Amino acid sequence: MTNNVSKGGNHLYHYYTSERLERKAEEILAKYKDGVLLMKPQAMDVDHFAEFYCKATIDFANLSEDGLTLGLTCFNDGKLLVWDDTHTKRYPIDVEKGFIFVDKSVLECEVEGRVRFTIIHECSHYILHPRFYYKKPGVETPQIKCTVYHIEEWTKRPPMTDDEIREWQANRLGAALIMPARTVKMLMAELLGVNNEALTPVYISDDFIQGMADVFQVSKSAMRNRLRDLDLLLQ
Repeated sequence: MTNNVSKGGNHLYHYYTSERLERKAEEILAKYKDGVLLMKPQAMDVDHFAEFYCKATIDFANLSEDGLTLGLTCFNDGKLLVWDDTHTKRYPIDVEKGFIFVDKSVLECEVEGRVRFTIIHECSHYILHPRFYYKKPGVETPQIKCTVYHIEEWTKRPPMTDDEIREWQANRLGAALIMPARTVKMLMAELLGVNNEALTPVYISDDFIQGMADVFQVSKSAMRNRLRDLDLLLQ
């Protein structure tokens, strides 16, 4: 599958299948830190990945008045409007290309791994979508905002808007980076006491899923979705 813009060339996304995103994640992880994340089940250092692979800068700010914008990626230098801690006033800050912002509210979130997944989600936007956010006349800071409804949820429900497709792509690549197929299968086989080749879809408990989530330091819902991606979970 090629990296072409969607059919007709009128949409603001590349056409990626799930399989292509899985291969892309493997290619990236094979280069990053000499492929160490593909060798055994472990948690990715998402801050290090953002800084050293994506050349991005992570920062925290109040991104919206209602707190529903969890992450934001800046694709060009410019100014970004953020909110004060009372969420009553907006003010501009200087940003540069490659700035990834996480909303301050995420730091207080009770969902384990939400900050980490938000960061890898934004990194995935930065990897997949920069060409669609070039500097436009009259736009100070081309950016992509990600809401609470999109993070850690990547079930396709056609028809989808361009924004929804980009969000699905970022979630799908992000999941494949932070929970590599190879090591997820490795861990599941080990916990079930079977060989990788013998893995088939099974019924497993919430505690089992939570145990796997703890190894990769992601939320239980993110791990459940990932197991569904890899056809390892009976519905």
